[in-house]
Amino acid sequence: MTQLKPIIATALAMRCLIDEKYPASFTKSISNVPVPGVGGIVHPRTWDLEDPNTEVGYLNANDVTSVIQHEGFRFWGNRTCSADPRFAFETGTLTAQWLLDTIINGCFPFIDQPLTPVLVRDIIDSINAKLRATVAKGWLIGASCWYNDAQNNEQDLSQGLLVIDYDYTPVPTLENLQLNQRITDRYLVDFGKLIAQGA
Repeated sequence: MTQLKPIIATALAMRCLIDEKYPASFTKSISNVPVPGVGGIVHPRTWDLEDPNTEVGYLNANDVTSVIQHEGFRFWGNRTCSADPRFAFETGTLTAQWLLDTIINGCFPFIDQPLTPVLVRDIIDSINAKLRATVAKGWLIGASCWYNDAQNNEQDLSQGLLVIDYDYTPVPTLENLQLNQRITDRYLVDFGKLIAQGA
């Protein structure tokens, strides 16, 4: 018996599956991953990998993820509804959330300790070590953390308030691969050598 399921429920299930499957799941969107257990699409739309002028291509161009059938059923599209281009990709939003949670949890041991310059250096060194390790794994392109005098004044510091700045570059998603095809004679220049190599 065929059972219809809301596509949003399937998308959420795929997000959970990817989170379990990938070590750095925040760098992988739900797009172009086979969806298990799906046997059909109620309202199929035209799609072609080489032609953006299809129904799915139109939806993608308007930041709407769709479902395609290509070696199984797959979500196709990486975009969010954010007006901020820094969070246009699903992975950009996931990376921001993961990184903030990771840094906050890593700073737990420093909370309620004496606020001294040594403590601040330890916090910055700890965060930078985590950022370097994350970059080394390929989960971020780059990242750094620092103390900013402009963000901290003596009144706030005296009340136990410390602001630490950090920046990062998330791993972008390859969404649009374009290939330039050229025909050339240059591989015929050493044609005789190619014949000799095969002898």
